[in-house]
Amino acid sequence: MNFRGWRGQLGRKLPDAFWEKILTWSSRCENAENLGIGQIRTINVEASRSVANSLGIDYLDDPLRGVSTVSKSGWHRLSAALQDAGYKLTKVSLDAASYGALSVWTVHSQTAKDDQSYRRHSGLGAIWAVYSDGKSLVPDIQDFTEPIDVVYTWVDSADPLWQESYREFKQSIPAGASHPSSRDLARYTSRDELKYSLRSLEMNMPWVRNIYLVTAGQAPDWLNTENSKVKLVSHNELFDSPEECLPTFNSHAIETQLSNIRGLSEHFIYVNDDIFFGRPMSPNVFYTGSGAVKYSLARAHYAEATNPRLAVNLAAQFNADLLQSKYGKTTALKFRHVAHPQRKSIHEIIRRSFEEEVRATARHKFRHVEDISVPSSLAHYVAAAEGIGVPIDIDYSYVDLGGEHLPMKLYRLVRGRGKQMFCLNEVASVSGTEKRGLLAKRVLDTLFPYKSSFEK
Repeated sequence: MNFRGWRGQLGRKLPDAFWEKILTWSSRCENAENLGIGQIRTINVEASRSVANSLGIDYLDDPLRGVSTVSKSGWHRLSAALQDAGYKLTKVSLDAASYGALSVWTVHSQTAKDDQSYRRHSGLGAIWAVYSDGKSLVPDIQDFTEPIDVVYTWVDSADPLWQESYREFKQSIPAGASHPSSRDLARYTSRDELKYSLRSLEMNMPWVRNIYLVTAGQAPDWLNTENSKVKLVSHNELFDSPEECLPTFNSHAIETQLSNIRGLSEHFIYVNDDIFFGRPMSPNVFYTGSGAVKYSLARAHYAEATNPRLAVNLAAQFNADLLQSKYGKTTALKFRHVAHPQRKSIHEIIRRSFEEEVRATARHKFRHVEDISVPSSLAHYVAAAEGIGVPIDIDYSYVDLGGEHLPMKLYRLVRGRGKQMFCLNEVASVSGTEKRGLLAKRVLDTLFPYKSSFEK
């Protein structure tokens, strides 16, 4: 449903209570039947390939993207046979596979309630990429084919020891020495967003190699630490000078140290736990064929912000000053709050070029008015200056859980076509926070009801 124009104006005039009822009706959760994301996908892959084998249709497995590739004539025969056998075929975006694909489809042998459920959970199906007849089924020259890791930062703010440490250091630091937003505990509130973010990741980006979870020596109680793809990294082993910098409650400080992660791939994606992936995507969404990062610019100019003292705007200005000192050019635009593709070598350039600023930010235990923001801003602009970063458009939605018209905006996520990424963020504590959190969790349960292999 499109809420722009007159529809959007009408939708915003309807009371939240109306949208809450509509949201409740449209977000009824399915029975997951104790099957995990990987199990369901395996069933669908094996079933659809079995049909292809029975027909003698040639296809190739593309493990780099988790897809099967087939010629157009082969797909014509295969799709007809699959439909005759009762399988559900759903056409998805080309960004789920290769530049060489004519079309991309997901095949479901599992029974869902309706077409909306198939669309929501297209990442659970077997993905088939259709190529021109006579063309090779191998990756296109523009496809990115190198390993990609993912890095999350996470904190358990309900941990009594963490809370005690937070209160101790908050009281010991003068108010003027930290940014006011750092003292709002809403920044640290967890509603198990990480669990749902990981579900969305496994559902829609199964090609990720390793997942590094950076924490203050903590781990979610639901996390399957026996999964070999999950690597826990404590702040103690991350920071150059842990004795000077820890404990820290500053995400900017943690982000300056990411290139210290042992075993981290050159290309990695930095993800906050309030970011979710809404449809199948290939590595091409994040990198060019040669490995340049693809970043998503916002329309807003930080210099024109209504509140220039916000931490993100202060960091943007500080970043711009550093870039001008090194490259003789400035910046204007901020970046969207999405998953951020990175190059480890770019982080190392930043650490060498702006050594003093990196060290100072790492020592700020709370967000500071003189922080730099590395993966969400500075790294993108340095990549652009070094010739290995390009701006792109992302199909994306941002929902402030403390903002107006929340039920309507959440309904759009449930009934929409599936964004590449969306963010459920709480900028600050507001009235009705618990109710708003329950609405958000209902939506996440609807979009991502199946357990990932990262859960016990």
